Amino acid sequence: MIELVRSGVVFNEENHTYFLGEKQLKGITGMISRQLFPDKYKAVPEFILKRAAEKGSRIHAQCQFVDTTGFTPESVEAENYLKERTKAGYKAFANEYTVSDNEYFASNIDCVWEKNEKISLGDIKTTASLDREYLSWQLSIYAYLFELQNPLIKVDKLFGIWLRGDKSELVEIGRKPDAEVKRLLECEIKGEHFLPNTPVPVDEKLLIPMQLVDTIIDIEEQASYITEVQKGYKEQLKSAMRENGVKSWDAGRLRVSYTPSS
Repeated sequence: MIELVRSGVVFNEENHTYFLGEKQLKGITGMISRQLFPDKYKAVPEFILKRAAEKGSRIHAQCQFVDTTGFTPESVEAENYLKERTKAGYKAFANEYTVSDNEYFASNIDCVWEKNEKISLGDIKTTASLDREYLSWQLSIYAYLFELQNPLIKVDKLFGIWLRGDKSELVEIGRKPDAEVKRLLECEIKGEHFLPNTPVPVDEKLLIPMQLVDTIIDIEEQASYITEVQKGYKEQLKSAMRENGVKSWDAGRLRVSYTPSS
């Protein structure tokens, strides 16, 4: 029977910090951003980042709720998460599992899955597109720390779990060599800039700033939602004017005229 080693690191969800006793450890996502993808969110407005983070946290919590309780999913994303996991034949083994080297770094792994006595790790993404290179580094670091903390367990596979509205996909992600992962962590500890030994393959998609594309998609989705909300409020205002016999109304910034049907 597989048993996971529990980390002594304490995670503060409110400000997303990790402490081992009185010592604060570095998170993995912040380190990846500094070392490998410093311009990943450069073109993204702050309000978009905040909204995306809130949405992502909500969906993460809903997926965890499904895994830990077995109750009916609360959203289409959580429903699709359950569908992707069960279709692949995996059981939920742990959620938000904390891993650490107990000296410098710590992080929570979204999903620890089990199938045929083998463990796989997964990370949930709700972005407009799946950044596989980013996920490869993120999950490879998680796998390295996981095996460091659980020396008797070898991670079998890594997955990106993409959930976007009614769309979903379970994508197997390639693992970076442990030697590269250790070199990256050592550079961060020493305050040095890390340069990957293996260059990222260049294709047409990589020539386009995907975060800019994601931002445009997010803005269009928000615009569509706001248009629908505005339409509903206009109908309410129209009904109020009709019921009260008001043909025109001037509030300074908003002027409305209503002509009854003949």
